[in-house]
Amino acid sequence: MPKIFERVKKDVRRVTGRQRAGLTLGLVEMGMYRGGFIGGMHFSPGTDIVMNKTPLKILFDQQPYEIVWAYTYHILLHEYVHSLGVLNEQQCRDITLRISEEIFKDADHPAVLLARKGIGTYFPNLRLIYAPPDLQPDGIPIEYIYDFDRESYEYYS
Repeated sequence: MPKIFERVKKDVRRVTGRQRAGLTLGLVEMGMYRGGFIGGMHFSPGTDIVMNKTPLKILFDQQPYEIVWAYTYHILLHEYVHSLGVLNEQQCRDITLRISEEIFKDADHPAVLLARKGIGTYFPNLRLIYAPPDLQPDGIPIEYIYDFDRESYEYYS
């Protein structure tokens, strides 16, 4: 994930000229409910990006590596765009699609399809309902990915 995130940051900088540092990534079991799910979240103006582990686990079991990579790229790209101050969801989706199309060129590239059609694109059955057994209303345990935003550490050297 840190390597994919470095690619995301490079691609965003190339297309938009914008960047930021100091983000952290946490993995969280948020489940999937009634035909939908949240792939990731950024809490503005904070530094945390969280990704839902549930769809990642399903993708690892059901899809080839290229799809898992594209999904991870897409979620990190979308949340990174949010972290740059784009709070409007539709505007963030539009920017994510524009960046994906400019970077990958191929209209059938999995990252472009995810940006165009939505994060449920590669899930064969979104009717499943799964709630993590340890889901509690007062909080969800977050598993942080260390060395996620590696470039940020260089500022403190």
